[in-house]
Amino acid sequence: MENEVNLMTKYYTSFIRVFKPGLGTAKEVIEEFESLELDAPGVVTGTPFAPTEGGITFVLSRVFNDASGIDKYNQAIMGASEARQQLVNRLSEKCINTTMRISREISPPTYRGAKPPTCLVRNFIKVKRGHLDEAIDLLTSNFSEIPEDRTKPLLTENTTGRSNLLVITTPYENFETAEEGWLRVRGMSGTSRGRRLAEITQESMRIPTLVLHRTLQN
Repeated sequence: MENEVNLMTKYYTSFIRVFKPGLGTAKEVIEEFESLELDAPGVVTGTPFAPTEGGITFVLSRVFNDASGIDKYNQAIMGASEARQQLVNRLSEKCINTTMRISREISPPTYRGAKPPTCLVRNFIKVKRGHLDEAIDLLTSNFSEIPEDRTKPLLTENTTGRSNLLVITTPYENFETAEEGWLRVRGMSGTSRGRRLAEITQESMRIPTLVLHRTLQN
């Protein structure tokens, strides 16, 4: 049975900035994040590991309780103050590329770290056409077996941009625990679920990022 799309589930926006080499700072993108008059928590991350030409890639992500939050987000962007618009324009001039992505929640996260996360790992899975629901079932079945005392990742599906794209987002206390998580994921490749997921996956990518600013609760 195909997974039904529920508009009352949580939705996420990710605004991605790829700066020119030597330009762009965490302070600037955090200022941009805070300058938007919108009651929606989120997180700002940065990484030099993104597979894009240029300098550091920053991602400004926000979470909404349902699809109507996207309307509020668009209204806030269009009705932003002149000062904010000037800030956004200045930052855009320093960028090679900017991208907006909207996704919906399929499986919610549960963070079990002793301290607030400092590392956020995103795994992008491009699923072969006709196999999206099967990939979702394989992943959610695997997540359901994660012990309650361990962090469970967020699974989302893109609703804009590239189709059949799933994103697994996992918060970690630090990069060391993120690597431990990678070893557990790698171990899944030897299971029947892992082998089947590999068969129906067109391509995949893992990008660790540093948490620079967050207004989300654990």
